[in-house]
Amino acid sequence: MSHFFGRLCALLIVAGLLPTSAAAHGVAGERFFPATIATDDPFAADELALPTILLGNHQESYEFEYSKSIFPQVSLSFGGGYVNAHSGASGFENLQITPTWQFETEEDGEFVASLAVSFEIGGSGAAAVADRFTTYTPKFLFGKGFGDLPEAMALLRPLAVTGEVGYAIPGTSAQSGAIEWGGAIEYSLLYLQNNVRDQGFSQFAARLTPLVEFSLSSPIRAGGTTGTINPGLIWTGQYTQVAAEAVVPLNHASGDSVGVMMQLHFYIDDIFPGSLGTPIFGDKP
Repeated sequence: MSHFFGRLCALLIVAGLLPTSAAAHGVAGERFFPATIATDDPFAADELALPTILLGNHQESYEFEYSKSIFPQVSLSFGGGYVNAHSGASGFENLQITPTWQFETEEDGEFVASLAVSFEIGGSGAAAVADRFTTYTPKFLFGKGFGDLPEAMALLRPLAVTGEVGYAIPGTSAQSGAIEWGGAIEYSLLYLQNNVRDQGFSQFAARLTPLVEFSLSSPIRAGGTTGTINPGLIWTGQYTQVAAEAVVPLNHASGDSVGVMMQLHFYIDDIFPGSLGTPIFGDKP
């Protein structure tokens, strides 16, 4: 465990000393990227997801994630949850800690990119539902808006994509590593209203973002790809966000029933811009 915390501190210090491109939370140029719920979004920010509720595949889970900015463009998140399986195997999941460095923000291109490493701390959860070994997952995350498309394709400018790809490394030779990958395709009605043409949307409707997420895992040694496809809708306000998605198994190995995922999300950097929403070290970008 001491080696883990040493590596974590070194990652945060090195990332905090490197130069970064400043940007507001979830924003690259004219583009606002809402926080996705099945996959990680590519921003280092102050935010809280509580609760995230997943119902389906013969179980329920109730999760949280809190992200705190340490340096400008560098954050540290803590996540976990409780699983209630219909088979009787229930309990708390392992704690997950993830430092994230948002190293690139291109305002004109509506592009953002980050590097992160997730540490799932083995043995921190209940033995019935959580692994006893620690898993390390270095990952690359990005977001790209299409506001730079030509006028002939103006109605496609509200489109954006986000993505992540990582390699899960289990702390035991008995388990295979896996490529963890996913992303989202989003269409922002707010971008359409404000940056393309006025559609006469109400204030409520303009803040809706239809999207389709996908979250997949491909083992290295054996077994096929599993995961889910999640069509849904996000409503985003200045301080909070509400999201709901269907959870559709990719194949039989991924599950045998369609579920639903819901999340209430708080933008701490907007709620407390002069205190909890600022980096611990350095000025807010």
